[in-house]
Amino acid sequence: MSYQNQPSSSQLPSQQEEQTNLSNPRFVRSREWLRSRTGRVLIPLVALFVGIAIGSEAIFLYGLTGEGQLVNVSSSVKGNIVVEADKAFLTQLVTKNLHDSGMPGQIENVTVDLSHGNQMTVKGDDVLSVLGIGVTKHFTFVIQPYVSSCVLKIHIVHADFSSIPVTRFAQSLESQVNQQLQKMPEGLPGGFQYCITGVRTDPAGMFVTYSATPS
Repeated sequence: MSYQNQPSSSQLPSQQEEQTNLSNPRFVRSREWLRSRTGRVLIPLVALFVGIAIGSEAIFLYGLTGEGQLVNVSSSVKGNIVVEADKAFLTQLVTKNLHDSGMPGQIENVTVDLSHGNQMTVKGDDVLSVLGIGVTKHFTFVIQPYVSSCVLKIHIVHADFSSIPVTRFAQSLESQVNQQLQKMPEGLPGGFQYCITGVRTDPAGMFVTYSATPS
């Protein structure tokens, strides 16, 4: 009788690796933990937190590359006089400038919110009449006050009507307001040359710092 060659009973590498892993107590414990109720709950939670962290970083990076650029403002400011414009006065001033800006319709419900630093947010409604039908468009302006060559100026970081950006109007309004700000305010004592050296905002209002030099 002739015997045919029988295939060897040696195991494949994948089978050997699996048996090695199964014989490893640490691997067995990890596998059992992953299959346990605690593992099934914690693993999705960890994945959720990682996703939130990645999403937050993406939002932060998007904010740094947004449509508007902030003006670099010096944090150390010295001066002899500090003038405060409170929130109520700023609201009236902004409302007047919006009326004079050539915006069509009636400007209503204007609010000014100031943040710590050098930024304010202006919101309101522009009420139009189209074929006898009232149409309301909500607008938002993000404004940054700053100082350049002893003069207070503003920069409109963002402007939109009903969430639609309006770049040209923002540039026109910014230029109009900056022309008005060229004039020094009345009521300061005579005999001095005044220079605006800094501006800051907080929720209560806007504070402008002047230096005074005898003329």
